Amino acid sequence: VAERIPEARVARVLVQPMVSGLGEVLLGYRVDRDVGPLVMVAAGGVLTEIERDRSLRLAPVDLAAAHEMIAEVRGLIALTGYRGKSNGDLDALAHAIVALSRLADDASVAEAEINPLMVRPAGEGVVAVDAVARLMM
Repeated sequence: VAERIPEARVARVLVQPMVSGLGEVLLGYRVDRDVGPLVMVAAGGVLTEIERDRSLRLAPVDLAAAHEMIAEVRGLIALTGYRGKSNGDLDALAHAIVALSRLADDASVAEAEINPLMVRPAGEGVVAVDAVARLMM
C-alpha cells in the first residue's frame, strides 16, 4: 500500500483462518414498517444472488419454526445428507436462526445480515464469516 499510496498508514490488520463447510446460508433480520420484525433464511453465498430461495417469519421464532424455515429452502436440501453427502449441523443452524430473530427484542436494531454462515458437518456447528448490522437512527 505504501508504494502505491505513500500517505497511507495501516493502523490495524485483521487476519482470520479460512473456514470451509458443507454449505453457505444467509440469515437476515429487518424491521418492516408494515409487518414488523422479520427473520429470513436463504441459500447463502453466490446462490443468494442467483435465485430467491428463502423462508420468512415474523420474529422472534422458536426452534420448531427455525427447523421449518430450513426445510422450506430448497437450496439447503443438500445439507440433509442428500445422496449420501454428509449431514450439516442443522441443529446449530436452527439455534443461529433463533438467536438472530431475538434482535426483535432490541428496538435499536433496524436490520442485520450474516452471509455467509458456513454450515459445518453435524456436531461441528456453524461459523459466521461475514456479518453486518444497522441501528435505528
